[in-house]
Amino acid sequence: MATRSSISSQRSFSLPFPPPTPTSSQKGGFKGKLARFKIMRWFKKGKREKKPSANGQDFSRTYQPVYTPPATAQSQIVATLPGPILERIFAFVCPHTKDETYESCEQSAVEDTCMLCDLRDLSHCAQVSRRWRTLATKVIYHSIRIDPVHYCEREDILAEKRKRRSHFNKNAEPEDTAAARLKFLARTLRDNQSTLALHVQFLKIPYMTRETCKPDLARTVAVCSNLRYVDLPEGLFMDDPSCNTLKQEVQARCPDIRKMTYIGGAERSLEMLADGTVWRNLEVLELSKLNMDSNIMRRALGSLPNIHALKVTDMKAFHDDLFRHSDILPPFPALTELVFENTPNVTADGLTSYLFRSDTQDALKTLSLTATGIQPGTLHQILAAAPALHHLTLVESVTSSFPASSNIPPLQSKSLEVFHYEISAVTSANSYANTTASYYAYLTRSLLSGSLPNLKELYVRDPDFPESLIDFRPPAAPFMSDPDNFTPPQNPFAQNTNRFSSNNPFAKMQTGPGLNQELEVYSKGLDEMEWNFSKVQPPARGRRGSATAPRPVSSYGLSENMSKSWGNQAGARRSVIVGNGFGGFLAVPADGGRPSSSAGEKGHKRRGSQIDMWR
Repeated sequence: MATRSSISSQRSFSLPFPPPTPTSSQKGGFKGKLARFKIMRWFKKGKREKKPSANGQDFSRTYQPVYTPPATAQSQIVATLPGPILERIFAFVCPHTKDETYESCEQSAVEDTCMLCDLRDLSHCAQVSRRWRTLATKVIYHSIRIDPVHYCEREDILAEKRKRRSHFNKNAEPEDTAAARLKFLARTLRDNQSTLALHVQFLKIPYMTRETCKPDLARTVAVCSNLRYVDLPEGLFMDDPSCNTLKQEVQARCPDIRKMTYIGGAERSLEMLADGTVWRNLEVLELSKLNMDSNIMRRALGSLPNIHALKVTDMKAFHDDLFRHSDILPPFPALTELVFENTPNVTADGLTSYLFRSDTQDALKTLSLTATGIQPGTLHQILAAAPALHHLTLVESVTSSFPASSNIPPLQSKSLEVFHYEISAVTSANSYANTTASYYAYLTRSLLSGSLPNLKELYVRDPDFPESLIDFRPPAAPFMSDPDNFTPPQNPFAQNTNRFSSNNPFAKMQTGPGLNQELEVYSKGLDEMEWNFSKVQPPARGRRGSATAPRPVSSYGLSENMSKSWGNQAGARRSVIVGNGFGGFLAVPADGGRPSSSAGEKGHKRRGSQIDMWR
């Protein structure tokens, strides 16, 4: 019975047909025959016939290779490109990786783009091959930027994914993505101190992240020995005790820092620069609200051999004695850019004595003066002593009219290209008297005298200034200077050689050089938020040199250069003129806003202000 039950079990699961009934002579060997039958019938596999190849190799037990299309000419060219060219191509994929400016994260943001989407595209390029990964990694970690959000529609998708579906955490505070990214960056750089951390030279972090995540920021900069610029919390610039650990890490681990700021309270830290123990390679220095001895300040500035830009803000201790020659103190460094804001003790005499040196004359390219002791009437002294100056800014609030002295020469400079001449009246001045008119009349006289031949851009705070550049003399008559036309005969014996009568309007016409170059004028009033653009054309010349008066182009039709503004604060006005029904005109915004591009995905809009300023 045991044997039959086992046979029936095998019949139901193994054999598709019933086995033959054993005879009495076969009962003893039936079990062995059945086992041989099963092995031969079901489990024994026949040998496959080998298919020899042309070279005698057997491919019967190997997988056939996947078909790959032949390489195109473009792919072959890309594969043979040298490393520097590929790195430049990767920089176009993610532009902010080549940002080498010493500006904060907020000020160095790229317009009309999403930095996180660009970084994602570059990371995809790093996954193509090992060679591309090596080159793309150098580009990615050269200038690191941490942004809190995507500046495109992808942020809405990610925000939905970050929400917690739990009932208890439904209304919880959202995750700080910038802080999480900084923590991941610190972990990645510390795990790759000998490779990735050495590539980092610029690190830009949002304001709230660098103010609240100081430990993570300290761990990050501790392994970046080649760091040149990093966004630091404001407490570090004024020796706040909460930033002592971070400051010690930056001083000890980052000796190649190129920009530093010292605010009131950090006088002792600034004195350390005079000893030459920290940050010998500083290039940009900002001083604000410091109250310290001028000799110590002079030694600190003289100990920086590579400094080329200095910004001084809200400092009465910064005066003319810092510029003057001294046999004991080191000389004031020759700078390329000088910015003074609210420094009343800096006058034209002190700055002129500084520009008397030949090295400073050739070095100074940019000069900005805001609420200083330098008045518009003394500005011609500085222009005469700075022959290489390209960009000049003068922002001043005046209480009285321009000096009526006729001995003040016009502004003269052959190198000046951009001029910010923003003169406004203080609120305490007489509102019925046009105090600033005389200052802009002095500027008009300087421009029409031809003493600023290379000036290209002019910014003023007078909305009617472009009209003042029109020479009010009538157009020259063709017979006045054209020899091809008729010339009336003159009496050689007459004492008065003037051939015009006393009532001739051309007789009293004033002659002068006039405006000889095309000038872009940006103007706005005190109550305006954006710049109005006007392009003033030079006088049209006739066949034989006869000139007609220049005429400014309408300031309401804007071209590609009309959106520029000083400091990127506001764009130029883009509008058209229509009647208001009462004899006047209304400014109506033109259709369409600023152009937007995709954010890495089709249909996504990049960042751009969509606010209508006219509503």
